Amino acid sequence: MGTAQNFEIIPTDYIETLDNSAFTSFLHSIAREKNGKKSKFVSVTLPIAGIDPLAALELYPDSSEKFYWDHPENSISISAAGNMAELKATGSSRFSEISEKSAEIKKKIAAYTAISHSMAGPLFLGGYSFTDHNIGKLWNRFGASRFVLPEWMLIRSGNLHLLTLIFEREGREVHELYQEIIEKITHFIKLAGDLSPGENETAQHEDILCTLQQPEDKQRWLNNVEKARDLIVQKKFEKIVIARSIEVESRHRLQPTLMSHKLRQQFPGCYNFLIQVDEDTSFIGATPERLASFKNGMLLTEGLAGSISRGKSALEDAALANSLMKSDKDRSEHQYVVHAIDSSLQPFSYRVEHPKQPRVKKLQNVQHLFTPISASIKDGVQIHELIEKLHPTPAVGGFPKIQSTRHIQQIEQIERGWYSAPIGWFNLNGCGEFAVAIRSALLHKNRAWLYAGCGIVEDSDPETEWNETLIKFRPMLDALNHSRFNHE
Repeated sequence: MGTAQNFEIIPTDYIETLDNSAFTSFLHSIAREKNGKKSKFVSVTLPIAGIDPLAALELYPDSSEKFYWDHPENSISISAAGNMAELKATGSSRFSEISEKSAEIKKKIAAYTAISHSMAGPLFLGGYSFTDHNIGKLWNRFGASRFVLPEWMLIRSGNLHLLTLIFEREGREVHELYQEIIEKITHFIKLAGDLSPGENETAQHEDILCTLQQPEDKQRWLNNVEKARDLIVQKKFEKIVIARSIEVESRHRLQPTLMSHKLRQQFPGCYNFLIQVDEDTSFIGATPERLASFKNGMLLTEGLAGSISRGKSALEDAALANSLMKSDKDRSEHQYVVHAIDSSLQPFSYRVEHPKQPRVKKLQNVQHLFTPISASIKDGVQIHELIEKLHPTPAVGGFPKIQSTRHIQQIEQIERGWYSAPIGWFNLNGCGEFAVAIRSALLHKNRAWLYAGCGIVEDSDPETEWNETLIKFRPMLDALNHSRFNHE
C-alpha cells in the first residue's frame, strides 16, 4: 500500500460504526498536506464494544503515565495512558499560558471522529497545583500546571464507549500511519477478551499499614486553629481553610488502580481520579467537590462547605443533617463559598443562577451543605480563564480569597502540591470538567501522604476541627487497605 488511493477498508466486523468513506477521505486529506503545514499529530475516535476503562488501564502496563477519571452516578468514566505531548506552565500567568498552548497545539492536530459527541476527539488530562509555584520535593514531578495529550483514551459516557488514539504524524508516510491505526484499533478490540488478573498478583487483605503520625501532631493542629482564629479576630480575613497531612507506610508496594476501584465502589457520588506521573508516583482521590463543568456555553459548579458525620441509624443520620442545616457556623461558612463563586462568575456570565437555600449532600462517611450553581458564559471566555477565577474557592482557601490564601502556608507549614487544586480534563471544543482535589493522597512506592482540611471561622472549636480531619482521612485510609498486591 504505497499511496493514499490504495487504503483498504477497515473490516466492519472490527468496527461496525466506522464511516469508511469519511475515514478514507480523512486519510487522503492528510496525504495532501504540504510540508510546511503538515499536522504534528493525528487523532482517531470511534465507538467500540464496552470495556471498563479502569480494567483497560490495568491491562495496559506499558506506560508509566496514566490517568483515570470516574463519576459512577454521572455515568462518566475516562482512562488514558502515555504522553504524546504535554502543556506545562508555572507562575502567576500559568492559567493563560495553558490556554494559549492548548490553542497552539489544536492547530497541529488532524482529528477524525466516527461519531458526533461532546467527548469525541483528543482530551488533555491533568491539573494545577494549589499555588502558582510547586516546589515541594514530593510534588515537583507534577509541576505548577501540567496537562498531557495521551497515546490513547477510553471513554464511557452512559452506554456509549469511545476509543481515541493519538499518532505522531511527523516523519511518517500516511500509509505507515494507516497500518499503525489498524494495528492499535485491533489491539483494543481484542483487549476486552483478555480480562484476567496477572499470574503473580493476589490481593493483600490484612492490615499492614503503619501510620507515621507523631503525638505532637494533634497539638500542632490545635495551635494552628488558634492562630487562624486570632487572625480572624484581627480582621485579616473572615474565613480560612487550613489542612494537615499524615504519612502512612505499607510493607508492600501500593497499587493505585486497586485503590481507584475501591474508591469508586464506596463513593459513587464523587469524582474518583488517578493521575500517575511515573511508575512510582501517583495522585489519587475521591472528591465530592466539582469545581466546574463546561459544555455548550454553560458552566455548572457548586458550593460545598459545612460538614457533619453520618449517623449510625436513619434517625441519627436525619438528626445530624438537621443539625447541620441549623448550624450558624456551617451556614455562614457555606454562604462565603456561594457568594465568592457568584462574584467570580458574574463578570464572565450572562446570568448566574442558584437556589437561595442549601441542601444536604450525603456521602458514605460525611454530610455537606451543598448549593448547585449554573452560569451562561459569555462568548469568547476560555475554560482556563474561569478556572483561574474560581480557584481557590472559599471551601479550600478562604474568604476574602487574597487576604486568606496568603496566610495558609504560614499557618499550615506543609506543601499542598495538587491537593485542593483543580484537576480534570478539557478538549479543544470548549468542553471539560474539573474537580477540587480533596479527599486525596499522594502515593510514592510503598508510602502515601494523605491530606484533609477544615474551614476555620471565628467560633471554630479546635478539638471539633481535629475530629473532622479524622473523618475526612478515613476514606483514603480504607482504600489504601485494599490497594496492595503481594508479588512474593
